[in-house]
Amino acid sequence: MARRTLVPLAVAALLAVPGRGRAQETPKPEAPKAESAERRGPTATLRVQLVITRFQDEKKVASLPYTFVVTAGGDWTRMRMGVDTPIPTSVPSSPDGKTPTSYQYKNVGTKIDCRATTRGEVYQVFIGVENSSALAGPAASAGGAPLFRLFETKLDLFLRDGQSVQTVASTDPVTGEVVKIDVTMNVVK
Repeated sequence: MARRTLVPLAVAALLAVPGRGRAQETPKPEAPKAESAERRGPTATLRVQLVITRFQDEKKVASLPYTFVVTAGGDWTRMRMGVDTPIPTSVPSSPDGKTPTSYQYKNVGTKIDCRATTRGEVYQVFIGVENSSALAGPAASAGGAPLFRLFETKLDLFLRDGQSVQTVASTDPVTGEVVKIDVTMNVVK
């Protein structure tokens, strides 16, 4: 009889030890870590105005303003404005002696990508700008083929509500024009 009392005592001893004698509990999955509020910040709607201005010496020859809305902490805002410009291309002469002309098209215009995040009362604004155009005037072609200019920049700005900043001033090596980009950012209330 002594044997029968030892078995229940051994089972009771195993059950009394924490973590022994019980089925293992499956661990609870960790909650996904949220982006810190400091990095992401509260969502805000921002109005960004970007102006591309061209100067020949001191004379303003072009001013291209673009205004768009971006959500701080949201996706990229994209803006595309341009035109497909025909470029004549000659094909080898046909048997009748005529040289037919065909066209290829090149897109010229402005492409802007913008994204923003909140950094307390300051907004970090990322802007990519590409501006292309066909040249005009005496320097507009090389051997009869049209010339196209391209200006491209990527900006990483820290701006407060209502702040304006001139971000770029660059000289076109062909025409001598100075290109300037001004950015203004306002919180939409």
